[in-house]
Amino acid sequence: MEAVHDSKTLIYVIDPMCSWCWGFSPVLDELISRYQERISFQLMVGGLRPGNTERFDDSRRGYILQHWHAVQERTGQPFNFNFQMGATFTYDTEPASRAIVVVRKLVPGQEWAFLKEIQTAFYVRNADVTKIEVLEGLVVKLGMDGTSFCQTYQDSRTKQAVWEEFDQAREMGVSGFPALLSRQGESVSTLMYGYQGVETLCPLIDQFLEKVA
Repeated sequence: MEAVHDSKTLIYVIDPMCSWCWGFSPVLDELISRYQERISFQLMVGGLRPGNTERFDDSRRGYILQHWHAVQERTGQPFNFNFQMGATFTYDTEPASRAIVVVRKLVPGQEWAFLKEIQTAFYVRNADVTKIEVLEGLVVKLGMDGTSFCQTYQDSRTKQAVWEEFDQAREMGVSGFPALLSRQGESVSTLMYGYQGVETLCPLIDQFLEKVA
């Protein structure tokens, strides 16, 4: 899905553990269906709570579930509100983001399907996607090699690469998720910050496509 048209690209900046990104998933599917023959799509991780170490107590759980209910009401996406994690769980979004970077490197193009696997595992099945064994299981489910995934995931160069991508997203002006950016050559502009529907985004994308290079 990367290089249909090199001159114009839509950059989707996400965090796989961002509930609004999960809510946006059906909108993204519709956009890809409508525009994939006319424009390139690029998936980029931005880092919602990378490196977070806060204890996940009842107060934090209530705060998270409040957001999940709001997303479900707005988008209709499924959530499992029986969100019970172990005592060692921290809402650190770096591991799942790093996993996406790994899949994108090992099997380019599969990062889109893998993103959905992570989101479904976390929001619907309440799986702890901060754990490498859970992420490896999702990779294997998609037919990829678990050993190669784990080796690359644990490589110090991969850990550096994901933090560099977080920095790059901030340098592009991204401060919230989901974000949709348009890129033509070296010029990058913001199409969307936060959840928007197809009816709002399609006119913006059409306008971008009509621009003369």
